[in-house]
Amino acid sequence: MDNIQHREDKETPSLRPDRIQAFLHLFIGTLFFLGSLMICSALSAYICSIAIYGEFHGFSELGTLVADLENQSLWLNIFVFLSSTLPLIIAAYITLLFMKANPSDFLLLQLPREAKWLGWSFLFILVSIPLMGFMLEINNLINFKQWPDLYAWLMEKEASNNGMYESLIGDRSASSFGISLLFMALLPAFAEEVFFRGFLMNIFNGIFNNMHLAILFTALLFSMMHLQFMKVVPMFFLATVFGYVVYWTGSLWTAIAAHFLNNTLAVVQLFYFSDGDYQKSLDQSQSMSWSTHLFLLGIAIFLFIFIQKRSSTKTTRFYV
Repeated sequence: MDNIQHREDKETPSLRPDRIQAFLHLFIGTLFFLGSLMICSALSAYICSIAIYGEFHGFSELGTLVADLENQSLWLNIFVFLSSTLPLIIAAYITLLFMKANPSDFLLLQLPREAKWLGWSFLFILVSIPLMGFMLEINNLINFKQWPDLYAWLMEKEASNNGMYESLIGDRSASSFGISLLFMALLPAFAEEVFFRGFLMNIFNGIFNNMHLAILFTALLFSMMHLQFMKVVPMFFLATVFGYVVYWTGSLWTAIAAHFLNNTLAVVQLFYFSDGDYQKSLDQSQSMSWSTHLFLLGIAIFLFIFIQKRSSTKTTRFYV
């Protein structure tokens, strides 16, 4: 497909994959993701079962295994990585091999093209991350209680996810902090950006032939796939931020660094400012006043318009 040297596309547009091929790549990528998810989930259950019990108890005992892993934070982190994080990387890579695309080119795994726009993009990120609390307050305006069954399911999922995060950080020792930075901050940041902003956003751009729609649709899918609907608005907002900084800088590493920074701040807050209580950490994120949030929102909007109009390093389309 593309043979990009010195950041210039050497291939004529007529040889590029078209919209039909983009749909095909999305379909194939979805199949590979589902297959990777099933295989990695089975592998994680087998490995962790051997580690905890000394033998494999079968997939029917998966619920018991997960419950027992909650007291083994290292193995719980390994289980989550193998079953949820690793499939994202595998699916993207195998699909690109099938497409005969260069992973570095397709995923934009190159350094940012210009320090100037990297700097402006990171300033936008630093202003946007504190707005997560504001977005959470907006999310709270959605009255899920009008659908009692859905609300009960959402609250059950929320309690389960919160408990999982609290178990992942373990005893909050120095070693647990290092493990959490690796498994809760770095690895998810890399895997999710490779799959969503690197792989899917490029494919959606091929389908829509519009980078803005690709960014927003990828952000929507990102927020929905996490199944954390009580936080869907802030997750959509943050995913949109990540999408635009990739677009502006022409490099996925910008979003990976931003994602890692956001995850690291969440880990630090859990360890040192909320006593390991995930709900308390969420409440703390809403502690800023509305006037401060609106001030930061104004700056973020200004930076967005400024960078969008002036950036000279926007990523080029892989598809026609």
